[in-house]
Amino acid sequence: MRSPSLFRRPCASLAVCIMIISAAAAQAQHARSTTQGPKLSSEDNRLLFESVDRLNAKEPAKVGRSESWSNPQTNSSGTSTVLRVFRTDGMPCHLVQHHIVVAGERPSDYRLTWCRTPAGDWKTKE
Repeated sequence: MRSPSLFRRPCASLAVCIMIISAAAAQAQHARSTTQGPKLSSEDNRLLFESVDRLNAKEPAKVGRSESWSNPQTNSSGTSTVLRVFRTDGMPCHLVQHHIVVAGERPSDYRLTWCRTPAGDWKTKE
């Protein structure tokens, strides 16, 4: 039996996703390096989530639509792109790929499903 869907705050969800993927990447590449996830500054995170808010605000969501961000102070940047649009549990949702580039590190891609709750807030869905 499947447990009910859980929604979490967007920042926390993306941070957890980055930590989980980073841990998996570090384990997989342990013999070669001690790779960790992207090191985003607080300003990088703010710019990232502002771009996600802009993307989520565009209605209707369309596959291929994207929003970018860039921080010239840290040379970090990223793009969030809608990969799929659908409904689940009566809510409009879209699968978004977040491509994050941090200077001196390999680019990272993360996929999160964003759904608009009945209250009108966009949350990530696990």
